[in-house]
Amino acid sequence: MRLLILILLSAISAYSHAAPTERQLRLLSVNCLQCHASAHTGAPVMGNPEAWQPILAQGKQQIMTHVVEGLRGMPPLGYCSACSEADLVTLSEALAGQALPEATP
Repeated sequence: MRLLILILLSAISAYSHAAPTERQLRLLSVNCLQCHASAHTGAPVMGNPEAWQPILAQGKQQIMTHVVEGLRGMPPLGYCSACSEADLVTLSEALAGQALPEATP
C-alpha cells in the first residue's frame, strides 16, 4: 500500500495543484480510482486534462454539488463515507490535475 501511495503522490505532484495527505491518497486509491483510472467506466480519467475541461468549466460550487449528490454513474460522495468536505475538494483537484476554479460569469 505504501508503494501505491508513493506512486500516486509522485504522479499527482507532476501535474496537480492539490497536495493530498497520505490518508487522502489512500481514500483516492480505494474510492476514486475505482472509476477514474480507466476510460471504460465513462468517468473522466485522472491525468487526462481534456476530459476534465468541461467539468472544470462548471466551477467549484457545481462540481462539489455533483460530487456530494452524485451525477449519472457517480454515486453520492463517490462512495467515500470517510471523506470530509475538504477531502472531497482535495481529491477532486487531484483527479482533475488542478485547483477547482470558481465559476466564470
